Amino acid sequence: MVSSVRTAGIGVGLLLGLTLSALLMLMATASAQAQAAGSCQGEFTVLRAHTESVLITGGKVDKERAGRLKLVDDAETLASIGKTSDAVKKLGDFTVKVDQLEAAGRIDGESADLLRSNAQATIVCVQGSEASTMAVGAVN
Repeated sequence: MVSSVRTAGIGVGLLLGLTLSALLMLMATASAQAQAAGSCQGEFTVLRAHTESVLITGGKVDKERAGRLKLVDDAETLASIGKTSDAVKKLGDFTVKVDQLEAAGRIDGESADLLRSNAQATIVCVQGSEASTMAVGAVN
């Protein structure tokens, strides 16, 4: 009888230990993703600020600006939840819209170059954060 109680105790202890290990790994991975997404906050802030201040002429200026800002906000949200490829796609969509505004003569070339450069820097950061998150996950 003592033998069966001891065996059951070891089995429960082992199961509890494995469960706790799995939970700790999940928590570490989630923490690394949040930290990595937060590390690009500066790039998102610069991109948002330049988008807010760029001179857009003709047409529905407020609507154009709101659309660009929504793309930036959506990309940041996606990056913060670890959806890197979706975030990069939103930033790519942002760049396409900047190209369209420039081609229509609604923003000047210098402003378009600045916005494209900001978007590219943000893409590089987000992709770099994904790589560092994967490395942290592999270590854990």
